Amino acid sequence: MNKLSNFNSLSNQTALLAFFSLCVGIISTIIWVSSNNDWKNYLNNSYFSGISIYNSIKYNTKFSNKIKIQKLNIETENISRDYLVKYSGIPSPNIITTVSIFDDKDKLKHKGKISLHIVSSKLKYPLAKIQSFKKYSIEKKLGKVLELVANYCTNPILFIKIDESNWHKIDGNQIWGCLQAPADKRLISILILIISIIIVFFFLRETSAQFSNFINNLKDNLKTSKNVLALIKGPKELKVIKNTLDTFLKLEKNKLEKRLMVLSSISHDLGTPATKLKLRTALIEDKKLREKLETDVDKMIDMMNAVLSYTRSEMNIEEETEISYISLIESIVFDYQDLGKKVSFVRPENKKFGLVSSIFSVNKEYLSFKSNQNHPLLVKAKPISLQRAITNLIDNSLKYGRTATLSLETSSQFIILIVEDEGKDVSEELLESLKQPFIRGKNIGYTKGTGLGLTIVSTIAEQHGGSLTFEKSNIGIRAKLLIKR
Repeated sequence: MNKLSNFNSLSNQTALLAFFSLCVGIISTIIWVSSNNDWKNYLNNSYFSGISIYNSIKYNTKFSNKIKIQKLNIETENISRDYLVKYSGIPSPNIITTVSIFDDKDKLKHKGKISLHIVSSKLKYPLAKIQSFKKYSIEKKLGKVLELVANYCTNPILFIKIDESNWHKIDGNQIWGCLQAPADKRLISILILIISIIIVFFFLRETSAQFSNFINNLKDNLKTSKNVLALIKGPKELKVIKNTLDTFLKLEKNKLEKRLMVLSSISHDLGTPATKLKLRTALIEDKKLREKLETDVDKMIDMMNAVLSYTRSEMNIEEETEISYISLIESIVFDYQDLGKKVSFVRPENKKFGLVSSIFSVNKEYLSFKSNQNHPLLVKAKPISLQRAITNLIDNSLKYGRTATLSLETSSQFIILIVEDEGKDVSEELLESLKQPFIRGKNIGYTKGTGLGLTIVSTIAEQHGGSLTFEKSNIGIRAKLLIKR
């Protein structure tokens, strides 16, 4: 088990992957170089066989037993095709490649010439390449021709005439024939390299997928009240990170729970003194002093309730459920309208979606369809938290802009709730700063508030994978609450 655990370590896996890649590279290189050397030796043998054939015929020297040379009783310069076909023994089709080789090095002293017919059943050799052999002597030119012939698996029969000698039939397929050609292992080398690259790619993709799953798991966990991440598969380091985060989440949520408990206790304990203060302030005959004291007591109670709401939103206790976003907004708007507030909701209008006509359609006009006006716009969210966020946005618009007009923008991934007011004296920069705790606007002395309303909205938006932003409009200020669908 200990060895298996060590192998599951990311550092050990990386080292093993590097070692595997190095071994594959070395093996592929050895196979490639070995194949190249075998092929080079094969071509060299063919080249020196050509030189041996020339010397054997010209100077009657010894030659390899693997080369069969038969002297023919023909001295004429030309030899008929029928004769070549008959005595070559090559099955049809009989393809004859004819070439003449001259000694260009010293034409005045050596008037050497080689007449050569190559009979094959497969191809006509591209002997035009011998033009590049001019720097060689005549016997080396013949060697280069045979080296060129050896590049093709054809098992040819050669007929050679050197100067004024007789024609000779040459069978050297035991040296340059197909069976003697070395196997081309370079394809094996490439195949090993490709397979190893695929293995490394899938290993890296699997490791990357494990980290991606861990990140998604962590994001999903942040939306719930769970203290422990779901079980994961992956390297040992990833599990260590998971255990560390589990401990961190437990500690943080315990801190928030203790903070909420303390705040709840303080709120409860302050409830009785606050009630007594209200009763005692009612006995004060000075009206202005009484109203000031009552206002201070109400502010103190509102502050405690706002801090409790903010702490609850931070704890993220509520579970997600599928709700109708439009129904939630309408119910909130109707409650405000019942109280005589200037709050309205503009339902999404019918939209036409253009579809590009296909090549199979008869007419070339764009097709279209209308979205359903009564679509509930289902979304997976925390209804109580979302209701608190929408209510805070509406309250903020009524405080600073006198009215609140709600509308929706939707996409395949997000839903944006737009709350627009008629506030002229409020800048986007100020509203952005109001998302910080305990910061209020310029009318702090005229409206009630604690400075936590937009902070709570921003926190709830982040818990739903979105954000809270502001922008100027022709009417006033537009707040945008974006959440993921």
